[in-house]
Amino acid sequence: MEGDVMYAELRLPPAPDLARQASCCHGPQCMENLNSGLQALQGSCQFCPVGWLWHAGHCYYFSSAKRSWEQSKEDCCSRGAQLAIIQANSTLAFLTHVSHMDVFHVGLKRSLSGFEWKWLDGTVLKSLFRIQRSTSSFLACGRVSGSGLSGGDCREAHGWVCEKSAVNLQWLQSSPPAFLWGNTTYTCAGP
Repeated sequence: MEGDVMYAELRLPPAPDLARQASCCHGPQCMENLNSGLQALQGSCQFCPVGWLWHAGHCYYFSSAKRSWEQSKEDCCSRGAQLAIIQANSTLAFLTHVSHMDVFHVGLKRSLSGFEWKWLDGTVLKSLFRIQRSTSSFLACGRVSGSGLSGGDCREAHGWVCEKSAVNLQWLQSSPPAFLWGNTTYTCAGP
């Protein structure tokens, strides 16, 4: 019947990198299906790997280990990600909130000329993000903590924040209910 919502058990194919944490559409057309861990039956959801946090379509991994900036960058690459790049105030606020008093490397490095700071994607640090000065005389790599964005010696061991895009799961308006994951359509199985 039109207007009725049918609950269905979703059997996702094995995907070790998908977590039950999802960010889904918001509003009256969305609801929570607690049995499956999904938060919507219409629209689309975004998933992050287990142990990663979702924010604005991206997944963030906060390490518990401490390494140099270069070692941190390599770890993120091994996870199919990169050190976090901050392009919006909301992302900086999210990272500083989660960081609290800990210090984490991010994907920011001072150029070889020493005059400008660049993110790993090649973009220059926007003027709306101030780099807090450190007592260290060699300021070359970016980091984030509860007090904001700062620079320091790349060789210092700190935690790090990896970033990658969330996986999208799109609900299809069909009968029986189905969803699109990547290029494959999956049909929802009833009880």
